[in-house]
Amino acid sequence: MQKALKRAATELNEKLAKMQGCITRMEVRVSSGLTGGIARIALVIDESDVRPKCILWVNEVGGSEAVALRRAQEKINARLAKLRGEIVGFYLKFITPPLPKRTYATLIVAVNEEVPKKVGKLSLGERRERLAVVLRLLGNDSKAINLVQVAKSFGVSRDTIYKDLQELGMER
Repeated sequence: MQKALKRAATELNEKLAKMQGCITRMEVRVSSGLTGGIARIALVIDESDVRPKCILWVNEVGGSEAVALRRAQEKINARLAKLRGEIVGFYLKFITPPLPKRTYATLIVAVNEEVPKKVGKLSLGERRERLAVVLRLLGNDSKAINLVQVAKSFGVSRDTIYKDLQELGMER
């Protein structure tokens, strides 16, 4: 199960890092058997609200559901504290194989992180995501924006905004 969860979450988080928008809904299906585990995670993304986003997961073992759940919650909560975000979806499943008598708690959480208070504190990727949303709302016409004002809002130079536009495939 660990391998399936890690693979699914890693692939999804890599895609989410490059994707505009925020998570609005999550659906999960997890199963395990003798041949291994399967994890399928589907997300709905709202492209109008640009935020950093990710999927967190844990698969913890315990002698009972209560112990496994407590361990899973502790690990997820420690990760959430570092992100400072909001949970927009979660999935919990207990698996108790016949031998040995242990219970596994699988907990998967979809998180939209907080947006920085000041636009100037955005990372390069976040700034480009926001710029791409603005351009899309303006019909992908880069001439419709005031580059000096955009640069001032982001706390960067006009040349930096030119580079951002080039990376987004826009010409000015």
